[in-house]
Amino acid sequence: GVSLQELLFEKLDDDVDEKKKKETKKKKADGGEDSDPLMKGPKPKCKGIRLQNGMDIQVSKDDGSVISMLGFIPTFLHLLPPETRTAHGVPAGLPAISERRPLMKIMVGLKGTKADLNLTGADWYRLPNASLPYDEMDQATGTIRFGTIGVDSSGGVNDNDPTTEGEATEETETTSSVGSRRGKQSKTAPSATGAKKMTRRCKFQTGESWMKVSFPSAKDPSWHDRYGPISTCVVTVEACDDFVRAFDTKPQIFSILKGGGSSTSGEMGRLMDRVMKDLVQTFPQLEDNIIFTEIYGPVRSGLTHCPARFAIKGNRPETSYPGLFVGGADLTVGDSFSASIVGGWMAANAVMGYSMIDHVYLKKNLTSDLEQFMEEPSLATERDGVVVEDIGVPFTELKVDEENATNAAESSKEE
Repeated sequence: GVSLQELLFEKLDDDVDEKKKKETKKKKADGGEDSDPLMKGPKPKCKGIRLQNGMDIQVSKDDGSVISMLGFIPTFLHLLPPETRTAHGVPAGLPAISERRPLMKIMVGLKGTKADLNLTGADWYRLPNASLPYDEMDQATGTIRFGTIGVDSSGGVNDNDPTTEGEATEETETTSSVGSRRGKQSKTAPSATGAKKMTRRCKFQTGESWMKVSFPSAKDPSWHDRYGPISTCVVTVEACDDFVRAFDTKPQIFSILKGGGSSTSGEMGRLMDRVMKDLVQTFPQLEDNIIFTEIYGPVRSGLTHCPARFAIKGNRPETSYPGLFVGGADLTVGDSFSASIVGGWMAANAVMGYSMIDHVYLKKNLTSDLEQFMEEPSLATERDGVVVEDIGVPFTELKVDEENATNAAESSKEE
């Protein structure tokens, strides 16, 4: 398909712009509160989208709306035209949030069914060791001193080292294999005065880095009937600095770098080897049953789960631009498929004009409307004289012998 280039907005009348400027000047002259003038006054209405091939798709002029499911940062930093963003601003609190590091996904094809490979429908996560606090106990008094989250079990940086800041060297950018000490500085590094703070490169470390493993085929009860003895696995890891670059801006964002080689060579190939090594060590039953592997990414993963994400005023489906709404996992707690569905449901309710009073007190939303006006779907319909079940995917029906079940229930009561 053709990707999206930018959002389209109606142009405000010159009289409206002039009136907005006069009101801002008058408020400053009267000594009013020093608020951001970009967040005040009328905003242009979003009227459609423009694709990369130059095609414009416009919505209805009266009640049409555009819903962006791409997230807040892609919508307001990448798709909002620069002149519109400069003249009318972005949602309140957007500079306070930060983008989560993009992700890499490794797709794995497996030979065997869910039962053959002993697969589970639950996702498996590995959290970095550095996320655990290192607590200490005074042997004399028994008092426990809680450690700082992010310090490893070796106690972190040695206090006898001359400095904790300076230029990054080979010793500072890698994890020492002796004593598992992280962040050790070279004794030849310059003093902390006037030196730049060291930034450690993000690389996938075997056995340590964050990793998520899921088996989508194990979640589908009809998978075996449709595809036979084949299973699927998806491994998700954070993209290394070889594939993305972080910018210390407001909001903090990442840019996706080009290149990296194919899935069998270059940085992509080396990352694939490290991830597959961890996968086989965690699930050893997969080692001799892997028939296909492919790496995909980097892909953007929305906002970080920081307090600012849930505290800012602008993180809601409605935006300051009429006709423009935002959905997706950025509105909810988790960055998952179910979170994206809930985010889309919230955006659809916002388009219809349902407020918090409707949701909480009146119990009125799109779901209640559908339940009220739509008929319940029939599990069986007649097509061309044949009764067929109206379901999305086939499944094997479990037939229960009612007579034997009744006799078993009666005998259990007698006992």
